[in-house]
Amino acid sequence: MQRNPTTSDAAPDTSSVSVAMAVARQRLHDAHFSFVLELIQKTQGQVPAPRALSIYARMHGLNELDIQALRNRVLIHLSDASAIDVAHLPNTFVAIDGAVEWDITASLVQRIRKRLTGRKLSGLRRWIDLHGGYVESELMKLHVENLVVVADTTGPDVAHGEIVRAYATELGVSDRIVDVLHAGLLAALYERMHAPRAANAGVVRAASRAASAAKPAAGKVAAPLFPDAAYRNA
Repeated sequence: MQRNPTTSDAAPDTSSVSVAMAVARQRLHDAHFSFVLELIQKTQGQVPAPRALSIYARMHGLNELDIQALRNRVLIHLSDASAIDVAHLPNTFVAIDGAVEWDITASLVQRIRKRLTGRKLSGLRRWIDLHGGYVESELMKLHVENLVVVADTTGPDVAHGEIVRAYATELGVSDRIVDVLHAGLLAALYERMHAPRAANAGVVRAASRAASAAKPAAGKVAAPLFPDAAYRNA
């Protein structure tokens, strides 16, 4: 990573950075695993699990290494789940070399058209679209959280843009969202820097609104805090 020349010459701890990147990768993988299970469970009985995972992988731009790791983890989960009849899992799950085999050669559009045709599945197609948007939003948040940790690990000597680029390369993040993640990192660091100030400003505004609400309108007498009857019975 390139250091900022305006700061000190202390180099970041590369081992700590590597650990931060590994933790980020694991958090991202756990999130993908959780989200793809949601998709598989929702489409169960209508779309085979391998197809559902392939659709998910293409929708969210997973690279080959992450896809293979996710394939195997899903297979283990499905094999262990008591609700799944393992005898009826697709024969293409296990390849000759022992890896989980999934057909990911077709385009996303071809897959959806092939597996989700017919009016009766229009609701499922809509759910997949909505779920895909939700997943992308949650992954963005997760990326930014990871980047904040990496930035804290590298310290102030490394430019934020360099941190984002290194993160994107390490985790195989699509180039199309690098600029968005850069802005997200800057925003997160800014909000953290100004959190106490923002909180205090919010308290002042709330107090001001409460004081304004308590003032009687012009020409009107404020109602007593306790009506006479209530005061006597208090």
